[in-house]
Order: sequence, then structure tokens, then C-alpha cells
Amino acid sequence: MEKKFKISKEEKKAIVNYLSGDFSAADSVLLNEWLSKSQQNRMLFDQLSDIWKSSLPMKKAEEIDTEKAWIELQNHLQSNTIRTIGWKRILSTAAALILMFLLGGFGYYFLDRNKGNEILQNQYVEFVSPLGSRSFVQLTDGSKVWLNAGSTLKYQNTFGTSDRELQLTGEGFFEVSKNKELPFIVKTSEINVIAVGTKFNVKAYSEEKTIETTLVEGSVKLESSTVKLADNLFLKPNEKAVFTRKNQQLDLISQENNVKGETIKPKLEIMESIQPEPIISWKDKRWVISNEKLGDLAKKLERRFEVNFIFDNDVLKEYSFRGTLEDESLEQIMEAIRFSSPIKYVIEDKTVYVMTDGQKMDKFRKLLTQ
Repeated sequence: MEKKFKISKEEKKAIVNYLSGDFSAADSVLLNEWLSKSQQNRMLFDQLSDIWKSSLPMKKAEEIDTEKAWIELQNHLQSNTIRTIGWKRILSTAAALILMFLLGGFGYYFLDRNKGNEILQNQYVEFVSPLGSRSFVQLTDGSKVWLNAGSTLKYQNTFGTSDRELQLTGEGFFEVSKNKELPFIVKTSEINVIAVGTKFNVKAYSEEKTIETTLVEGSVKLESSTVKLADNLFLKPNEKAVFTRKNQQLDLISQENNVKGETIKPKLEIMESIQPEPIISWKDKRWVISNEKLGDLAKKLERRFEVNFIFDNDVLKEYSFRGTLEDESLEQIMEAIRFSSPIKYVIEDKTVYVMTDGQKMDKFRKLLTQ
């Protein structure tokens, strides 16, 4: 039986924005409300999504006329009514869509439908926080996740029901809802962090040689399927575990044999009585920097502002900085760095060139020798 319905102009715009890839946080809230109104809305959305992908031309988001696009969708549907769809497809699609829209925050969503097999257990949700952005994810079990720039979080649709396992690449801060029956497991390339209900930070960028876990509250257990760790290895609050990946090439020069590129074995170091705030402040408006080397800070700025740093002298990377930033632009941050160190810089498009300031360097040397 067919049933007619009405869609507001704002809801149409949110649907078209989603389908065109120009999806905002406001659209997420509006779509979530619309989808939750009825199962028929979710059925319609599934049809519109299929039509968009198969029939409508690909355009840039800024080139799309919402009303025109909606008329085209209606024409393909041939009416503004919902057709009956098989229950198997409804349940599969609706569950996936609800999961995606309940996530909230900023970022990109991906749903992998195992083609030819619509079994829900084989589907997964992937949440990507692109370079130049930070994202917030509300998981179905009530847990909260903040993702730093250039990070990816991936988990199956069974999350929260049969398991609470996630795969992290990049950096995330986790505020985990308690559930002793289903441990919360964050998997990285070599280290797994297991929690029941706690707050912790994990940094596991693929291009970095270390994987770091910082515990703020509660307790977490560290395990690995690739290297041997001590049994029952737990972190306490204000402790940080730094795992150096295997087969990392250190750029070391031995004074005795002048050999470069020594291969080191994986190792795990536990740092006690640390201050978590500078480590986890990346997710907040107030970004705390504490004795951060310019080379390390540059990597964070590259992700935060989607730029590339080029140094004319590696010595500059060793200068340390401390301070608190609050919604400062890249230019403002670079000005603060320039003011407190012997550097000058040029920003061209997406590249920041950092150079030695000869006059300032002379002044610094004179001050050090006085």
C-alpha cells in the first residue's frame, strides 16, 4: 500500500547535500531527525540514494541547484510515494543509515556494502577526519570519540551488540561507556588498547615511528598480536605508553664506526606521572604546547591546517616551544614562533617555508655567551 508524505525545503536541501557530498553538521542533525520519524522515510532515502548514484550526473557541490536536483529525483521515482521494498533490504539499509547519522560531528562517512551479500554482520562503518579538521563521533553504545586531523575510525555494524572493537589509524581521544560484558578495544597496527569504562588518548599515525597511549582516567590494558608484551600490562592514570614500532630505521651516526640507518627492535616504554593536558588538548579550543620541538610541532600543524612544512636547516627543528593557543590561525601561530626563535617564514599556498634568521641567530648567540 502506498502512502504519501511531505518533505520540507530544508529536509530536501539536507538530502541533496548529503547525496552530493556537501554534508554539514546541520544537515546531519536535520537528516537524523527526518530519518527517525518513520521507517518509510528511511526506505525513501535508500531509493533516492540508489537513483542518485546510478542516474544523476556527477557535479561539484557548488554547482548543484537543490530544487532542480530534487525535481530530477522525483521524476525518476515517478511519484512522491514510497514503493514497497523487501524487508531484508529495508532492515539492512535502515540500520546502516541510522548508524551513520547518529555519529554526528564533522567528517566523511563510508559504508561498505558487501556486494552480492547483504548480511548486516559483514558491513562496516568508517569515519574519516580529513586533514585540516577535527571530528566528534557519538557511538551507539554511548561512548564518545574525538578524532584528530588525518585520522580514520572503522568498525563493524555489530558494534555495541556482539562486540566493541574499533580500528584506529591516526589519533583519537576515547571516553568509554562502561560495559563489563563487552570490553572496548581500540586496535592499531601493532598495539591493542582494551578498556571497560575510562578516558584515554591513542596516537597511531602510520607515518610515525611510535604508537602512544595516554591514560587520563580509569584503567586500560595493552596487548599485541605482533610483538611480545608483558602479561597483564595495565596503565594507571597519568601514565603514557610509548611503543616504538619494529624495523624502524633510526637516522643515527655512531661516533665509532660512522654507520647510518641502524635497525632497532620494537620496544615499549611506560612514562609515569605525566601531565595529560598538553597531550589531549588538541581536541579542545585551548591547545596546550609544553616543551614541543619545532619539528614535532610542525607535523601537528601540517595535519591541523592541511599544509606542508619545509625547513632549510634541520637544526631549527630542535628549538622547543611552550604556550597555549586558542583558535589562532596558522599565521598567528607562526608569528608567535618567529617572535620567540631565530627563524623567519614564508607561507605560499599550502606550503610553509621555515628559514634561519641570521640577525636573530647572532643575537641569540651573544645572549648565550654573556
